[in-house]
Amino acid sequence: MTLPAGYTKAEWASVVRKGRKLVKQKASIQFALGDLVIDALVGHPRGHGEVGQVIEILAHQIGVNVGTLRRYYEIAMQWPEEKRRPDVCYTVHEELAFVRSRYILIRKDPYDPFSKENRWTVNEAQRVGRRAPGTPTNREERLAKTRRLLHSDEDAAEAVKEMITRPEVRSRVVADPRARHLIREAQYEHWQEVDRELEAEAELAPAEDAEEVEEAVEAAAPGVSYQEAPLEILRLFGSFASFFVALQRIIPQIHSQDYTEETKAAVLDNVHKARMLLDWCESAITTGRTDMDKALARLLEDEEGE
Repeated sequence: MTLPAGYTKAEWASVVRKGRKLVKQKASIQFALGDLVIDALVGHPRGHGEVGQVIEILAHQIGVNVGTLRRYYEIAMQWPEEKRRPDVCYTVHEELAFVRSRYILIRKDPYDPFSKENRWTVNEAQRVGRRAPGTPTNREERLAKTRRLLHSDEDAAEAVKEMITRPEVRSRVVADPRARHLIREAQYEHWQEVDRELEAEAELAPAEDAEEVEEAVEAAAPGVSYQEAPLEILRLFGSFASFFVALQRIIPQIHSQDYTEETKAAVLDNVHKARMLLDWCESAITTGRTDMDKALARLLEDEEGE
């Protein structure tokens, strides 16, 4: 028997015995109400809505929900009194009610991995009935329940972002080749979308801006064959050229004496970020490593958080 913290075996066993006794009492009441409907229908027609009428009127007059009383009746019909087990709770009978071999199955107690006992539980009855158990006891069931709870992409994405903050989770994810491939694929798709947005913005820009950027691209890579260069390299040149042209226009308009210290600090902070990104690019070209260092990762996380 599994014990909660702070309880002796004898103390907890006493609590469990009382609880099981109460469950039996509840089960007997639920079956008794279902049997009451069965008995009330004996000798009366039931082929033209009479059952529903009897249940509805009786439920209102004894103060029970109509749907609840109908369910008690349906389960009692599936379990003749001589086939029921008084030491097994009503909910187990309910879960097994439409399993064909229920009369044979109910005789033998299955092993319950949660309590480590041989006894019928709702969990085990749900497994037999091929339903998802309410309390998962192994990894497969836990993952299945998680998938059901996180059926929306928004919820799943938030859960992943939260889980990835755990060092051990990160380590296990990046150690998996398939996970690494999916992450790289997602990054590629993300930057493709960014490129499409930038291209759309460029189409809306004045013609002279586009010409100036094109000239800057040619100046930035005079020895590169544009027919042979990889697409990502051409995109890099385009990004550099846009960056150069924009800064050449904006910087002469700066009037440092008119800015607050907070504004200057914000600009310098972005200069620092840009420099770190350029260092990352240089490292990727010279060493072939595209993973960012921890300082840059924290910097970009802070930027996204803002």
